[in-house]
Amino acid sequence: MKKLLLKLLVVLFFASFSGKTSAQTRVSHEVGAFFGIASLQTDFGISGYFESANAATMGFGLSYYMKFFGSQYNWRSGSTYFSEHFKLKADFSYVNNSKIEHQNLDQVGDKFRRIMERMTGSVKMYNAGLNLEYYFVELEDYSSFFRSSGSVNPFVSLGLHYTHSQPDIFVDGVSLKGQEEPYEDLIPKWQEGAIDLENQNIMSATASAGVRFGLDAVDFVVEGRYQYFFSDKLEGLYAPEDPGNKNNDTMVFINVGVVYVFGK
Repeated sequence: MKKLLLKLLVVLFFASFSGKTSAQTRVSHEVGAFFGIASLQTDFGISGYFESANAATMGFGLSYYMKFFGSQYNWRSGSTYFSEHFKLKADFSYVNNSKIEHQNLDQVGDKFRRIMERMTGSVKMYNAGLNLEYYFVELEDYSSFFRSSGSVNPFVSLGLHYTHSQPDIFVDGVSLKGQEEPYEDLIPKWQEGAIDLENQNIMSATASAGVRFGLDAVDFVVEGRYQYFFSDKLEGLYAPEDPGNKNNDTMVFINVGVVYVFGK
């Protein structure tokens, strides 16, 4: 699946540099940048407590959009329902959470609480993927040829992403990388066979919803994305036998961005 996604990204990249005539009659292009708050739901903390399970940080990224009609669209070129409502989006994002902590430890005894307070984590994520976006307002009516500033177009999307994760776990600020198990400074369930600090290559599925606002020179985008990772090792913790840590990791990414529309 990773190889298939890579091939699709390569095909999309070269398609974006197709000849001028082809771009005007078949597809058109947009590029953008975005940033926002990424909240990771991991095995840190106490299961079921929102504040404990959510480690928020900033995320940044770049995006590329392909529309299935040209920048010089006109009614004589024809259209389909697909070209009127769908865009293909490729994006790359970077998230770095340097201090993931256990929260809501009031439910834990004094001995374990002191141990868990000394334990922190970090994770760097490089994320790339493809998304198919559905727009509720016909894109011809929202295109550069017809629209005026101030137009609004809500959308939803589904996507498939590849994530390269670099996790680490610390005790009193000292990394566990290179140390041998058992990690006696941790609580029992994390001491042996439950921490994997190797770099992770993970596939994930995404679902998003947002709104585009047409401005004079660019589009302004607000989006909320839910990302489900097909792994529970994103941040390095992995204890599937523990009922509180059996779920895969997830992320919610609320972001805003600016998109430049070629031919606008």
